[in-house]
Amino acid sequence: MRFLICLALLAISSSSALAASCSERIAFVQRVIDGDVKTGFADKKVHDAMSKDLADAGQACRGGDDAKAQALISSTQRRHGYPVR
Repeated sequence: MRFLICLALLAISSSSALAASCSERIAFVQRVIDGDVKTGFADKKVHDAMSKDLADAGQACRGGDDAKAQALISSTQRRHGYPVR
């Protein structure tokens, strides 16, 4: 039963993160990778590649293409081993 409750809570928290605007999500992911490179969890090359991808997502977001921006954010997270929320 506890397992099902945990799964339900995870699903709720995941869906709310996906509902965030593309600009909010880009800022969140950028903060995470900035922190990871500072603590040594992520390599500088990974940080730079992800930052470039997030900049591309930012262009799509500013252009009003939320779906494309969200897809770019998710794909860069998956490609570099970050969980997609």
